[in-house]
Amino acid sequence: MWNNRSELKWNIKHVLCKIPIIDSIRFRVRTYRKFSRNLYCGSLMQFLREYGGSIYFGRPLKNKVDQFAHLMERVEIAPIENNSFLYILDCFKSMSSKTVILDNLAVDYDVVVSKYFPLHGPAISVAESDKSQAVTKVLFAFVERCKKNPIVCNQFPKQLYAIESLFERPASSFFEALQRILFYNQFLWQTGHTLNGLGHLDWVLERLYEQDIANGVLTRQDAKELLKDFYYALHEHYWFKSAMLMGDTGQIIILGGRDSDGKYHCNDLTYLFIEASKELRLPDPKVLLRCTADMPEDLLGAAVDCISTGIGAPLLSNDDTIIPALLSCGYVEDDAYRYGTSACWEPLVPGVSCEANNIASLNFAVPFTELFSAPCVSEIKLMDEILKCYEEYLAEFIRKLLTPLMELQFEDDPLLSLASSSAIERRKNITRGGAKYNNLGLTSVGLGTVVNSLLNIEKIVFEEGRYTLSQLNEFRRSNFAEHEELLQEMKERKPCFGCDDRNVVELTKRIIAFTSGEFSKYKTKYGGKFKFGLSSPSYITEAQNIPATFDGRRNGDPFSVHISSGVAVPATELLSFAMKLDYNGNRLNGNVIDFITSPSMLRQNRDKYVALLRTGFAGGIFQLQMNVVDSKTLIAAKANPKLFPQLVVRVWGFSAYFNDLPEEYQDVLIARTLESEKAV
Repeated sequence: MWNNRSELKWNIKHVLCKIPIIDSIRFRVRTYRKFSRNLYCGSLMQFLREYGGSIYFGRPLKNKVDQFAHLMERVEIAPIENNSFLYILDCFKSMSSKTVILDNLAVDYDVVVSKYFPLHGPAISVAESDKSQAVTKVLFAFVERCKKNPIVCNQFPKQLYAIESLFERPASSFFEALQRILFYNQFLWQTGHTLNGLGHLDWVLERLYEQDIANGVLTRQDAKELLKDFYYALHEHYWFKSAMLMGDTGQIIILGGRDSDGKYHCNDLTYLFIEASKELRLPDPKVLLRCTADMPEDLLGAAVDCISTGIGAPLLSNDDTIIPALLSCGYVEDDAYRYGTSACWEPLVPGVSCEANNIASLNFAVPFTELFSAPCVSEIKLMDEILKCYEEYLAEFIRKLLTPLMELQFEDDPLLSLASSSAIERRKNITRGGAKYNNLGLTSVGLGTVVNSLLNIEKIVFEEGRYTLSQLNEFRRSNFAEHEELLQEMKERKPCFGCDDRNVVELTKRIIAFTSGEFSKYKTKYGGKFKFGLSSPSYITEAQNIPATFDGRRNGDPFSVHISSGVAVPATELLSFAMKLDYNGNRLNGNVIDFITSPSMLRQNRDKYVALLRTGFAGGIFQLQMNVVDSKTLIAAKANPKLFPQLVVRVWGFSAYFNDLPEEYQDVLIARTLESEKAV
């Protein structure tokens, strides 16, 4: 038997994806579901009758470049409406994969901006089987198609010139660099890559921006307008780019950060990106600001002001914790200082990494409920026995989870290899030994459930002696029927996960340390490490088949979100709790503190929040995100969605329009907001 739903889905997917007709049907159904989220109201059959002729799903071919070429010959040349940029994406066409595609990745756009893709010569080389420069010729052939299109020729001559420069020389202007980034980005989406990050754009674009400003080619306001149009272009096809939920696109722009000289490195573009986000108030693309305790005061203030709009961005990432964690995990120093992230928050190094950092989900609650479904639990007499038994079940769960992933081989990827400095240097495909780092990352859920369940067992059974362990477990098996008061007591008990309490912290650290030790026993196919973090998008989906637990959950109730508390805990205490955890080694796959504050609270205490965040960075938090909203607004928006069309909220590692969220996600956010307001 498979050890959880994720593993079962994983194996079914890999069997089905080898059958071309099934894969093609899945693409059509998936496209329909995405398109019908808010753009189409007809049935699947109506959709296929209306749009079926436009759908193309390229079958696997022996040569991946040929498959890419066949696809691009069929893509419709239909530019989006944009004042500044040419961006073409045919949402009804893509291509299949024989195995697993490498996505959830940020490529190194410095290669696209500061280098170029010559049509001849050895400057760019991917795997020999992909024919050196063959993928470049596919890109160039698409440009030639665009040049024959009268709409493109008449409306986008400047943009075409900027794109053609990609095959001749490095970018020579700020505008040219942005256009080239969009050009390469569109092919990632077109070929089926999802959750495509945008990397460290303020650093990548800094030289050209300052050059254009100094030469009088560009004003600061001009640059901001270009960035806004850049945002609008990326935001286009929002429905198509979204993965699990609307808004889940992975389009993260990294800003700022400590450089290898030990200094905080930001520039005027860092501020401009944040200003553009604040003024547009779009849920996507999103920004992530790398922070330190000694970063400029006004930059941190600008970030808080942007967050106060309610768009949930930027996410704040603490270099003073993350860079040492990367070093301890085996990343070399120069790479650690230029880290980016995967789709949401998971650190990686763009351009040299073959790392999928959401390859699976570690559900801490699964082995816990397995333990309490076993006959041996009635024989346990001491609290420490429970912990040791849980660790045994957890170790076996991890073994079943990681063992199949040890042989995971990603699809050949000449397109990603083209923008990978390590693949170019090693002259190998990025998925075939061309990457410097071949680690795999898992997200995790349910840790708070396990910690709080153990704390409640210790209190009720071993300290107070109100019930035996068997009795309490029978209540759980019955979903706490006729034990509502006990259920509520367990749900509201403090101290709990997220509280700055010695027992809570030590128990949490023990489970994390044990997990780290188990993960270290396994290696990926190319000798990489398995990583995990304390954040996950699956706090609802992974909980749906989990029976009741001793933390006040009934069957199927959601888990807590990231590093947060299910009950009212002040932000100061939550940060203090998170400061005491250890994120080194393989524990660095995203550790996000998630809390909610009201707009009025943040507005009235803006400087105090800035000081609180700086204290958190100095104290060792890993990452942090905020929802700035109040319960009255959310409740009203759910009841009358048409009155709140632009209400944006933070969901897990992304922001979205509240009205686009499924009801269960709206309900979780409302419940969390109501609880957070009790902590004020």
